[in-house]
Amino acid sequence: MPNELTFQRISEVLVANIRPIATVGVVAAVLAAVFSGPTFIEPRFLSTATVYPVNLNSYSIETRTDQLLQLLRSNSVRDSVIKKYDLMTVYKVDTAKAGGYFALYNEFLDRVEISKTQYESVRIDVVDEDPVLARDLVNGLLTQVNLLARRLQREKSYEVLVIAERALRHAQHKLDSVEARLDTLRRTEGLLAYETQAKELTKGYVRMLNSNSSQGQRDQLLGMIKDLESKGGEFRQLTELSNMFRSNYGQLLTEYEQVVNDVTKELTYTNVIVYPEVSDKKVYPIRWLIVAMSTASAVLICFLLMLWREQRS
Repeated sequence: MPNELTFQRISEVLVANIRPIATVGVVAAVLAAVFSGPTFIEPRFLSTATVYPVNLNSYSIETRTDQLLQLLRSNSVRDSVIKKYDLMTVYKVDTAKAGGYFALYNEFLDRVEISKTQYESVRIDVVDEDPVLARDLVNGLLTQVNLLARRLQREKSYEVLVIAERALRHAQHKLDSVEARLDTLRRTEGLLAYETQAKELTKGYVRMLNSNSSQGQRDQLLGMIKDLESKGGEFRQLTELSNMFRSNYGQLLTEYEQVVNDVTKELTYTNVIVYPEVSDKKVYPIRWLIVAMSTASAVLICFLLMLWREQRS
């Protein structure tokens, strides 16, 4: 019948088997130290950046920081970085096989962490066996998120630009139509400034009535006044329309130039507070932790086996 398992019994088993248990612990520690070395586990290095969002327009109730997080985590940014740095080759993933892209994206997510800090900034952590590549990947993420945000902004600006161009062309067409008719009246009727010409012709006719001018001269001047009366109303109305259309065209042109500026401007959308650097100290694996856990596990298993054997005997 198995002996009752008490603290004293456990202590006796431990003391009686201390040498083999210690030997197992030493062997486990040595093996863990060897197999956690760079020969078997290639060390990884960490590069970090901390950024604040700028020049972003909110699409909903989300904050700009949340929006920047969504942009950084987008598949567009991910795929652009993977392609630019040929991470399929770096991670040794064959995307031609079934599940290849799934493995590639999982490897990318395992090495890239994007999180929100308590100060409403965004932290980007990238680990890689090559410290230079880790730094470059952080910079690549920042570059691609700027390009993505700029593209999204320009897509909306292009829609506004199309509307602004259409309105500007319509205003130009109306102005050109009025100006064409005014040019015709100027050439055929000699109308230049309705108010001024009407005033001067009236003064001239009055002077002729008070002078010894011939009837022919009076008739000629009277005919000019009648021509001004017949075409002057149209000329005056067209002049007012021209002024109104020109003012409207100027306003639309200003709006159009603002939209063009929105389309062509080169903005960045991140303020980098902590720039990524090339690390000279590995963050993985933590060898002392691996050795400690391996040794403790081996000693515990060995002791439990010894205790089980003693209980059965």
